[in-house]
Amino acid sequence: MCNLACGKVRGMNKQVICDIDGQFFGLDSMCVRSIENGTAEMSLGNAPGFVEGIIKFRGEWVPIIRLRTLFGIDKSEEPKLSQLIYLRTENGTMAFRVDKVVEIDQLEEGEFQTIPIIVNSGKSAYVSGACSHHGRIIVIVDHNRLLSRDEMQQVKDGLKAVYEAEEAEKRRKEEEETKRRAEEEEKRKAEEEAEHSKQAGSESNTTEKTNKTDKEDTSVKTEDKETGTEKSSGQKDNKKPNKKKNGPAQTK
Repeated sequence: MCNLACGKVRGMNKQVICDIDGQFFGLDSMCVRSIENGTAEMSLGNAPGFVEGIIKFRGEWVPIIRLRTLFGIDKSEEPKLSQLIYLRTENGTMAFRVDKVVEIDQLEEGEFQTIPIIVNSGKSAYVSGACSHHGRIIVIVDHNRLLSRDEMQQVKDGLKAVYEAEEAEKRRKEEEETKRRAEEEEKRKAEEEAEHSKQAGSESNTTEKTNKTDKEDTSVKTEDKETGTEKSSGQKDNKKPNKKKNGPAQTK
């Protein structure tokens, strides 16, 4: 947890001092996860006007809080190279947009002036104190109190809707992938069966041709054999009439 609490300072960590339209604010460096550039990747439905949208940070959707709008100090155009400070809060990680980070420095407790409870109410409830540091007046912010309970609930409801939509889309894609794989498997089996049928038909035709050829060869051999036998018998019959008796004729 961060050490700053509303109305008093319970020890002091280093502060991330940021500039917003020429005004300086301090955020507890112990709660900072990262300082980066970035823009919203998706809007957040029904969120307060100071929520720019959401951005993916280390695998989770994080709301972007535009501090210029939240603090009501939109007096000039926001710099193009504004920065996002990712902070751990009681409600999870949130990104706070500032014009720029000036420095990260240790502030001395003696420099602080706490804010009276009568002032520290409503939209200024996030103010923990103020101090003069290096010639700057710095307002120390309790980031856990930047959003009211109702505003935080709106953000949570918006994030819940986003995660539910993502989960539904994930299931849809998984179902499509399962269906695609089933269709591919069915197609593959059909192609295999067709190929097997084709091979079986080809083998059957080959066998039929072979059997036919064998029968023709057998028939020719049988015919040749029979023809040869007939010729042999014919030759013997032809020789009998031509046979002559030798010797002188007998007389009585």
